[in-house]
Amino acid sequence: MKYFFTYLMLALCLCSCDKGVKFDISGQLTDNAASVVYLVVENTALDTLASATVERDNTFHLKGDIAEPTTAFVCDDNGNALTILLIEESKLHIKPVPEGGYKAEGGPINDKYNIIMQRLSDVARQISEISPDDENPEEAYESLIFKYQDILSTGVSSNLDNIIGVELFLSQESRAMTAEDMRVRMAQFSPKMRRLSSMVRFAEYIDQYAKSEIGENFVDAPLRTMAGRSSIAKICGQGKWVLIDFWASWCEPCCEEIPLLRELYSKYALQGFEICSISLDRDPQRWRTFVMQNQMLWTNAIDLPRDGEIAISELYCIQSIPANLLISPDGKIVARNLHGDALREELHHCFEH
Repeated sequence: MKYFFTYLMLALCLCSCDKGVKFDISGQLTDNAASVVYLVVENTALDTLASATVERDNTFHLKGDIAEPTTAFVCDDNGNALTILLIEESKLHIKPVPEGGYKAEGGPINDKYNIIMQRLSDVARQISEISPDDENPEEAYESLIFKYQDILSTGVSSNLDNIIGVELFLSQESRAMTAEDMRVRMAQFSPKMRRLSSMVRFAEYIDQYAKSEIGENFVDAPLRTMAGRSSIAKICGQGKWVLIDFWASWCEPCCEEIPLLRELYSKYALQGFEICSISLDRDPQRWRTFVMQNQMLWTNAIDLPRDGEIAISELYCIQSIPANLLISPDGKIVARNLHGDALREELHHCFEH
C-alpha cells in the first residue's frame, strides 16, 4: 500500500509541475500598425493561440492558456511578426522600441531573455561594423565571434530549467553543433524542459540530422525536376562532385548566390561537377519562370512532396536557407553550408589539386 501511495504522490507532483500556463498580454502599437493582432506559436505548423482587436487608442489585450511554456510571436493582420516573446505565468506588456519594432516585458522570464538578446545584438552589430580597412579585421572578427558564442553558451547554461535556455538552444546554439553535441546539451536540461513538445520534436530532429552529417552517405529522395521525376540517387554517387543547394525565389540571400553558382558550374561542369538546386517555393510556375529567367542550367527540383513523402528539406534537416551540402563522387557528404569564397575555395581544392 505504501508503494502505491508513493507512486500516486509522484504522479501528482509530475502533473502539478507540468500544469498549463495562463497568458495575459497587453500591448500598445504605433498608429495604424494593425487592426487585429494574433498570438502565434510554431509547432509542426503555425497555430493561433489567441487574437484581439486593436482599439482606437492602438491598445490590445490577449488572454488565454496553453499546455506548456513556449516561444510565441505577436503578428499583425498581414501575418508579419511584430515581436517574439516567451509565454510565462506573468502579465506581459508589449511596447514600441525607439530603434523600431516592439518588445515584450514585465515578466522575469522575458525580462531576462531581453537582456541576453540585447547583449547578443550589441555584439552582432559590432561584427557588422568591422571594416576591411580596420587594423587586424580578422582578429577583431574572431574575437567578437568568440564573445557572441560565449554569451550564447552562458545564456543556455544558466537557464537549463526554463524556456529561455530552450529557446536559445533550439534557435541558435544547436546550429553550430554536431548531433552528438546536441544530445549532450539536451541531457543537461531539466527533466521538465526535456518533456516540452518542442524538445521532444528536436530529439527526433537530431536523429535525422545524424544521417546527413559530414562523413555520412547522401540521403536519397524522389525529385520533382524541371524535366520530370528523378531522384537524388540518380545524381549523387555517380562519380561527380555534387552540390545540393536549398533555396527559394523569395529568399534574397539565395538569389544573391546564383551568379556564383553560374560561375562555378560553367568552370567545373565538364570536369565532373553538378548542382542540384532544390527550391522551397510553393508556386511551381513562379519557380519554373525564375529558373529559366536566371539561366540556372543545372538540375533544378522543387520540394513539394506528394502524399506519404517527406520533404527533402526535412530529410536533410534544413533549418534556414540558403543551405547546401557538397557530395563527393562516391556519395559521401564532405561539407555543409559552404558559401561565397568558402565554396569557391573548396571546389578549387576538389578539381585543381
